[in-house]
Amino acid sequence: MFIVFPRFRLRLSVLALPSFLLMLWLEGVLPLALMLFSAAFHEFGHLAALRRCGRRARRIDILPMGALIVCPEGIPDADECVIALTGPLFSLFLFVLSALLYLAFGSTVFLFSAVINLVLSLFNLLPERKLDGGKALLCFLLCKTNKETAEQICSAVSFAATLLLSAVMLFLIYLSGFNAGVILLSGTLLIQLFN
Repeated sequence: MFIVFPRFRLRLSVLALPSFLLMLWLEGVLPLALMLFSAAFHEFGHLAALRRCGRRARRIDILPMGALIVCPEGIPDADECVIALTGPLFSLFLFVLSALLYLAFGSTVFLFSAVINLVLSLFNLLPERKLDGGKALLCFLLCKTNKETAEQICSAVSFAATLLLSAVMLFLIYLSGFNAGVILLSGTLLIQLFN
């Protein structure tokens, strides 16, 4: 269920604001601000790549833990692969910048930013259909083989990636000492993937 802002081509999930408020309460202002900035920079990468291809997003969906850029129809598969990979590339850039700033100044804010952006980039590169890595994999396969074969391969890889991701998230919850913020983040991401 979404609140729609047609003028801005934006849809806001009704669960997004409660999730943000809960994360704010559990983790505090600075971690939430860093996460939101990192997510926005990641999505800006997709929008920049779309613009570079001469296209505009049909809409942007703001979800409880993340966002989705809805691309217009008819984008060539090679361009769509680049668009999918540009978001994680922007996150990697922010990771490197934050890591360098941490090494220069020793501030834990930069360390936290580096960790967030590394995780954001690696997570999105997983070959799961709803993530950037899965979209890039499908576009790559569509360039190499027919649609049916590409869909079958992508579905099998996506299923395996989702199972692996579920196991990793459960392990991270355990390692965090059952931290409420980690549980909320992991649970919300898994629900979005399985939906």
